[in-house]
Amino acid sequence: MCSIQEKPGDYFQHIRDRITENKGIVRRKKADYLLYLIIDAIIDNYYNAYEKLTQKLEELKDLTKVKPNLDYAMQIEENKQNLFVLKKAISSLREAISKLEKVELENFEPHYFSELKEQANFLIDDIDFDLQQLESSINLIFNMQNHKLNDVMKTLTILSVIFIPLTFLAGIYGMNFENIPELKFKYAYYVLLTVMVLIGVGSFIYFKRKKWLE
Repeated sequence: MCSIQEKPGDYFQHIRDRITENKGIVRRKKADYLLYLIIDAIIDNYYNAYEKLTQKLEELKDLTKVKPNLDYAMQIEENKQNLFVLKKAISSLREAISKLEKVELENFEPHYFSELKEQANFLIDDIDFDLQQLESSINLIFNMQNHKLNDVMKTLTILSVIFIPLTFLAGIYGMNFENIPELKFKYAYYVLLTVMVLIGVGSFIYFKRKKWLE
């Protein structure tokens, strides 16, 4: 049996050691058992890769520590892509294992691969759970940003509602017409200021009672 690796690395040394030192039953079994050991080593390597990814994900998955900024969102997206790549590799391996379960050859034991398929399924389920948590973090970021934007828009709207009537009064009495009777009144300036203050304070109290300022 031959196996081919695309990149440098060795995840099968323990199998070679068992064969060389005659440990266990590997030398008494046929090629189907050796194939089982090789696939099992690959799945173990996927588990190691997954554990390394989850170490980076612990803080990102904690919804109490979500930071609504671009860097945080980019970190989540990067880790999601890594999980997708790992899931794609495991899914391909699971499909291959499923085909091995259906092989009907003499001296070939398909039941070896049932356990491997279950391990692949468990690992894919764990990855899906992490992806859902990361997606929740992304959604929470968008919700927090929208809530923050709504607060800003609400504050600006309230300020606009308060100052629009004041600006209207200032605009009327700031016009350069000679025949404006109120301008000849001795206390017109103070009356206008009082009216403007009352409008501003009244609007503020109204919004406060409506709990729009909270």
